[in-house]
Amino acid sequence: MTGATAARLFAVVIVAAAFCSSACLFLIELFAGKLLLPRFGGAPGVWVSCLAFFQVALVAAYFHADRLIRLCGPRWQVVSQAAVFAGAVAIVPLGVSVALEGDPRRFGLPLAVTVIIVLAATVGPLFYALATLSPLFGHWWTRARQGRGEAAYGLYAAGNAGSFAALIGYPFVIEPAAGLAGQAGLAIRLYAVVAVLAVACGGYAAWCSRRHGGQTLVPDMPPAGAESIPWSRWLRWALLAAVPASWLSSLTTHATVEVAPIPLLWVVPLAVYLASFVIVFSQWGRRLRPFEPAALAAAVAVVAWLIAGDVTDPTWGVLAAHLGGFLVVCVGLHGMLVDERPVAEQLSSFYLAMSVGGACGGLWNALVAPAVFNAHHEFPLAVAVTAGLVVHAWQPWRFGRRWLAIGGVAAAVAVPILMAPWLPTPRPVWLAILAAAIVVPLVGLRQVERAAVLVALFIAMFWIGEKTHRVSFRTRTFFGVLRVCEDANGPSRRLMHGSITHGVQLVSADVERRRIPLSYYAEAGPLGSVLRAVEAGQPSGRVGVAGLGVGTIAAYARPGQEFVFFEIDPAVVRIAEDPRWFTFLADCRGKVRVVVDDARLALEREGDASFDLLVIDAFTGDSVPTHLLTREAFELYGRKLTADGVLALHVSNKYLDFVPAVAALAADAGWMALRGRDADVPPEFARTPSEWMAVSRSLERTKAIFSQPTSARWRWEPALPRDRRPPWTDDRTAVAEALRW
Repeated sequence: MTGATAARLFAVVIVAAAFCSSACLFLIELFAGKLLLPRFGGAPGVWVSCLAFFQVALVAAYFHADRLIRLCGPRWQVVSQAAVFAGAVAIVPLGVSVALEGDPRRFGLPLAVTVIIVLAATVGPLFYALATLSPLFGHWWTRARQGRGEAAYGLYAAGNAGSFAALIGYPFVIEPAAGLAGQAGLAIRLYAVVAVLAVACGGYAAWCSRRHGGQTLVPDMPPAGAESIPWSRWLRWALLAAVPASWLSSLTTHATVEVAPIPLLWVVPLAVYLASFVIVFSQWGRRLRPFEPAALAAAVAVVAWLIAGDVTDPTWGVLAAHLGGFLVVCVGLHGMLVDERPVAEQLSSFYLAMSVGGACGGLWNALVAPAVFNAHHEFPLAVAVTAGLVVHAWQPWRFGRRWLAIGGVAAAVAVPILMAPWLPTPRPVWLAILAAAIVVPLVGLRQVERAAVLVALFIAMFWIGEKTHRVSFRTRTFFGVLRVCEDANGPSRRLMHGSITHGVQLVSADVERRRIPLSYYAEAGPLGSVLRAVEAGQPSGRVGVAGLGVGTIAAYARPGQEFVFFEIDPAVVRIAEDPRWFTFLADCRGKVRVVVDDARLALEREGDASFDLLVIDAFTGDSVPTHLLTREAFELYGRKLTADGVLALHVSNKYLDFVPAVAALAADAGWMALRGRDADVPPEFARTPSEWMAVSRSLERTKAIFSQPTSARWRWEPALPRDRRPPWTDDRTAVAEALRW
């Protein structure tokens, strides 16, 4: 084989290795998230904590690679990397059951920290071994003399393309086709392929370096360590990487909780984030560079308006605006990073700074912000900081103070006109004042001062917008932000988790009026029908409920009955038990017991055949706890229910259709299933459109539910499997199958 042929073959192999290593890296990351989400209640905080862990692991891996490049020659780099690959496989038992054993609360630590510990004990070493490759590939490319050092940055784009492919393929191809055990096996096989390719690339680079006496072919490249990187430049790299990383976590939470609780939506912001790296390190990025400053300023303004105005409708338009703004911000800030990139010999330091910034942004959102803020204030803060960075990218005041003044006046007039239809009256007035105030301080100030003023003005805008909400109480936990909101209709009070209502109660001195079940649980709805049928057959029956909300279902309790609620979030329990906010539990006529734990773990401790009715009411959030809809879960429900017991499942969801999944599980277990869809609800306060399923092994009890009198707007109907898809199990669940396309 000639030298030219070997060089071309090396180029193909190292690009393939970069692509495959990043794809494997992301497969492991997504596998870990899939493994942990059910165990921690399906909270968005699980994915944010996963992102933070992997970003920190990336810092450790890049630091390892940087030290290896600076202290060892190519031959020892290959030996060391082979040892890292072998060691990771030796110390990690990548089994499906590792993260599923025991109660996540057993550590007695915050759940975000627990997620990080579990990840470090399971997939952490494998992720670490793969993450060290990106800087090494760039260094080996240079050592193997494949063009000038600039070409090494193309490997970074190839790696992000691999991550992008794994991200898109996972929910729609890998997850439906393979269970957790199959995914683990796929990850191990791909890991082995990457290890072989990496050792081959490193070996060729070492051979090229030895053949040329350790020198590189690039004549204008300074030797490693010849020019030290100033700390100010290194910290600027980290800052430019930290802001998009924080924005990624913030947008994921905001989009999937506040705007539209769509499962799998978290995939899209991450795909946009990765796509921005592919763009900025390609020829496209160079062509877009002249337009980025103006686009960055416009994107920040649009996203700030959406957040301050609490704009959520139309849903798809708002999501598109958020994602478009995020793409522009990522391309703009990452473009600044590319503009300041060092020579290839300092590539490892550049990667290290980027990883440190990403880790800081992820840890800020996962650990610091939840402890400091009682709402998702980290998103407005990220937008405000980005506004300050816009000053460094674009200085429109260089065109003269006259044009700046004209633009400020135009903004002062346009803001109230554009925002008035969506916002309460006080907010446009204040925002107009802020828009006009921008003109005064920015003229005649230096760059740093302008940036500080912009950040302060944006924070003031968000603060003013926040004060217009009718929120009586707010708290934040690992599972999200809970708000107690006052309504004039009734008057009433509701518990909100993002855009989802978790219960409504009338505010009244009359106990009987307070006991009226509202929203999804109204007596005229499907749940009321199920409870009447169960009470007719077993007046003193015992009822278990997965999901507390505000305790509305306790309104159905009769003297002598016991209602047991299973709730994973202690903050929800505190709110439901506080008579200042809700009194369903205090006014309950029967016995009420609340168990703070995951429903499946808590049910395991209950006696067999001890419930006449089990209500599964945990399917209204973004990250669906699919472990409550598996064959193993139904086996557990069957053990805990009496022979003629009923399982009622609340499957109301705007974006998911759980009916086929539940029907398949019922048919698999030999149960009968009914579906009640109370969708055509008149515009009245007492009821909310809802969809429920009633499942039972008893023909008599199924007939009793089916024959219950219902309104003219809905009725019970049999629910049969729609296709031959296998029922979900703990090993295999595919939320993409339930999406309402």
